Amino acid sequence: DNDPKDDNILLEVEGQHIEVNEKCLVENSIHFSRIFEDISLHADSEYLTEDEDEEEDEEEDTDNPLAQISFETMKTLVNYISKVQTDLQLSEGNVKDFQKTARLLNFPAIE
Repeated sequence: DNDPKDDNILLEVEGQHIEVNEKCLVENSIHFSRIFEDISLHADSEYLTEDEDEEEDEEEDTDNPLAQISFETMKTLVNYISKVQTDLQLSEGNVKDFQKTARLLNFPAIE
């Protein structure tokens, strides 16, 4: 009974959570594949955060690419790579956000 949802993780973007399959993220984003590799090799990885470190995290947000991405953009990208939607619905207003996000998180299929 290996439910695919068991492999889902939560990404926090702008204080909101986006559920996404870990394998899907790793296959589509070089940035996330490096994070998961680091976590699997180091139990004390800087990417594993505890809630009590939240004040410290706010200072570190400048190093965190997710801090520079809007929830809507990330949600749309996750839906696209998860095949929930087949089109990114790009417009003049959002194309730069998607390009920036694709570069920050190293999504070759979207860049």
